[in-house]
Amino acid sequence: MSLYYNPIFRKLGVVKTTPWGIAIRNANDNSILFNKNNRKEPPFTVVENTEDYWFADPLLFTSKLGTFLFVEAYSKERHKGELGVFDIINGCARNFRNIISTPTHMSYPFVFEYNNDYYMIPETGAAKEISLYKASVFPDKWDKICVLKSNVVYRDSTVYLDSDNSIKMITYRQEGSNRFNIKYYVELYGLDMGNFKLHLISSFRDKKKQQRPAGHVIKKDGVLYRLCQKCNRAYGESIIVYRMDNSVELSNNHKVSELRGQNIQLNNGEHAILLHTYSQAGSVEVIDYRCEK
Repeated sequence: MSLYYNPIFRKLGVVKTTPWGIAIRNANDNSILFNKNNRKEPPFTVVENTEDYWFADPLLFTSKLGTFLFVEAYSKERHKGELGVFDIINGCARNFRNIISTPTHMSYPFVFEYNNDYYMIPETGAAKEISLYKASVFPDKWDKICVLKSNVVYRDSTVYLDSDNSIKMITYRQEGSNRFNIKYYVELYGLDMGNFKLHLISSFRDKKKQQRPAGHVIKKDGVLYRLCQKCNRAYGESIIVYRMDNSVELSNNHKVSELRGQNIQLNNGEHAILLHTYSQAGSVEVIDYRCEK
């Protein structure tokens, strides 16, 4: 992700924006995603950025040890994303620490459990690979155990358990290197955790730039929903919720709602205008956001 001002923001009436930040509040469900009546929501509490980092891509995970918040921690000194974690204590994000740093940019630290072990697939598009990490001491120590895909840029890989109990992964493949030739593809893979292999199930081009993963796949009333970033006018314009009526051909999924920055209330009085990641686990939910300066 980029910290810098994007001229396309002018189309949204935005002159200059703050760095990304994250905010948290108590929640036992994902109701804000399905709020079609624009009812007033309780405010999110801002998790302050530090002198060294600003935070984005918040992804919650609950284990037998408690609930933890994994984040991209963008180093202001090194000008790249690293990965960090907070403890969730009494509904608050506490005790930040940096857990993974590589020579290239990292973000979107997606954590999941398999056979009582904890794994992570972060975004490592700058290294042109999808890498699999395993926790040696959860949640603080991680070892890279293999590369699942290489030589292509993939964004925001998201693992989920499908209705047939198979492990699937949605990812966002990027072709090209500039705005004149760049193309994006939504790809669905089966994830074989026994052999650490991926097999492609389906792929389609996202011409409207509205289907990049934006958080966990959600199961509600027996139905799966996926969260996607809408980025056709600006990066992080909103989060769209798609109902996964067809879990194989994702291009046939139907939009059911959209969460925008103006739906978010912050406890510090600032007004969010952009957001691109949402997560809920345990008794809390988190978003990331940018405000106009």
